[in-house]
Amino acid sequence: MAMTLLYCKGNNHIVRKLSEEEMKRVVHSGEGLLWLDLINPGKEELDILEKVFELHPLTLEDCVTTLTRPKIDQFEKYIFIAIHAAATTPRTQRVRTVELNICLGRNFIITIHQDPIKAVETALDRTQKNPATMSKGSDRLLHLVIDSLVDNYLPVLDVMDGKITNVENQVLKNPTQRTLNNIFAVKKDIMYMKRFIGPQRDIVNFLSKENFQFIHSRTRVYFRDVYDNMIFINDSIDTYRDVINGAFDAYLSTISNRTNDIMKVLTIIATIMMPLTLITGVYGMNFSNMPLLRHEWGFFSIVAAMLFLGVGMLIYFRRKDWI
Repeated sequence: MAMTLLYCKGNNHIVRKLSEEEMKRVVHSGEGLLWLDLINPGKEELDILEKVFELHPLTLEDCVTTLTRPKIDQFEKYIFIAIHAAATTPRTQRVRTVELNICLGRNFIITIHQDPIKAVETALDRTQKNPATMSKGSDRLLHLVIDSLVDNYLPVLDVMDGKITNVENQVLKNPTQRTLNNIFAVKKDIMYMKRFIGPQRDIVNFLSKENFQFIHSRTRVYFRDVYDNMIFINDSIDTYRDVINGAFDAYLSTISNRTNDIMKVLTIIATIMMPLTLITGVYGMNFSNMPLLRHEWGFFSIVAAMLFLGVGMLIYFRRKDWI
């Protein structure tokens, strides 16, 4: 699926559908600003990227590979940027990412992704409603896309914050095996976010400081603002990681204390039963002459003695604050 936007300077107008020849003429003439958005591109779209925009084979390979690490490469006619958008799955609220590949040239920008991305849809909608947005150059469109993408990280952070709060409540109230599973699920999401947020923060930092040929100096200040947001997001993830690790430690401590309490009760029961078992064992031996063996009140006397011994041990343990 492809969407093409062409902004023509002077008439403040956007043309939405262009042929391959028209795109090629725009790219080579340098007139206007072209935005090509591709979702799950096929061979025909990739051929257009190679013939019209003259993308390097390595760039085309990265565009069809969904496991590309966030990076930025500068070529002769364009800059290639690979970043990731974050979202949550509707049912399980697990963190998922969609890779977004961007090619930025003198008068064009190409966005390539395998699945729809809310940030790109938002940027396209804003551009179509306000065509003057494209009059500021391709670098400002790049800022618009990346800024929208970073803004969409915040709802994901809110979901993760809610999950962590829920896990903490479970740990404090009644930790179970499900609580442990939730801890590991949140921890996995945090590490997943951390794996690509860090490199993307560095990419935005490069865009705000390095001298790239297609990014004007006046645009770098906008990327510095995005970089500040990336620092906030990265710090938030670090905080979440520390909190979930603390929740895991609290879970282990709670389970350990619960186990110790159980073992203490079982030990007290076993300790009380030991002398009682000894008495019943002695009177279970097959001797004919034993005290109280044939006495009328012998059985009741032994039971009373055992009961007195057990209660006495309980009172002793209570005074020692062992129970």
